[in-house]
Amino acid sequence: MTDPLALPASRILVVAPHPDDESLGCGGVIAMLRGDGRTVKVVFVTDGGASHTGSRHWPRWRLAARRREEALAALECLGVPARDAHFLDLADADMPPAGSPLDLGAVDTLTRLMAGFKPDLVLMPWRRDPHCDHRDAWRLTHDALSRTERQVLTLEYAVWLDEIGAPADHPGKDEAERIVFDITPAVDAKRLAVAAHVSQTSDLIHDDPAGFRLKPETIDRLCRPFEIYWRPRS
Repeated sequence: MTDPLALPASRILVVAPHPDDESLGCGGVIAMLRGDGRTVKVVFVTDGGASHTGSRHWPRWRLAARRREEALAALECLGVPARDAHFLDLADADMPPAGSPLDLGAVDTLTRLMAGFKPDLVLMPWRRDPHCDHRDAWRLTHDALSRTERQVLTLEYAVWLDEIGAPADHPGKDEAERIVFDITPAVDAKRLAVAAHVSQTSDLIHDDPAGFRLKPETIDRLCRPFEIYWRPRS
């Protein structure tokens, strides 16, 4: 396994499809890099408002506001200040089609953020993570990176690949290099960050039996003493 502190990066940009993916997918690396004094900015692509569409007490606008609060609380657990969180507020489970005005506006926003921050490492969703928002967030990030003139190291993380991914969703033999980071010192912080997403991990929303909730086994799978990333070969 590799020590995250060996990464040659001082400015790290994390792209999270939803509030909670930053903690589930790369919370350990974030916490360790922040503990080492590196600067980490996190971009939340969607508003997270579609996890409990059947709730009367938590309409979409209220849930989206709650999830923003939870995202900031989770980042605090990981050592990331609120000023370094950015919200694109695209619709959860209904991101705009590629090339549409809303999509191009989001790409513009992310491109400007990259131009100002000048990250030397971008942590982004695995391109075929089996959730539509994760794939769309990868494409949005890829489009923004393609507009930059600087060479930026990119590592891709998966949240759902090992749980519900089809064989074709996994990296091909020559597609990407698998990198495993030892996050043992940050596991407790990562678990606290995941738990901060109360609407996704608890009975807070109790009037939508069909609503989404992270399973304990999913949390345990993603909060092991290591995190897996892929570095594209081209």
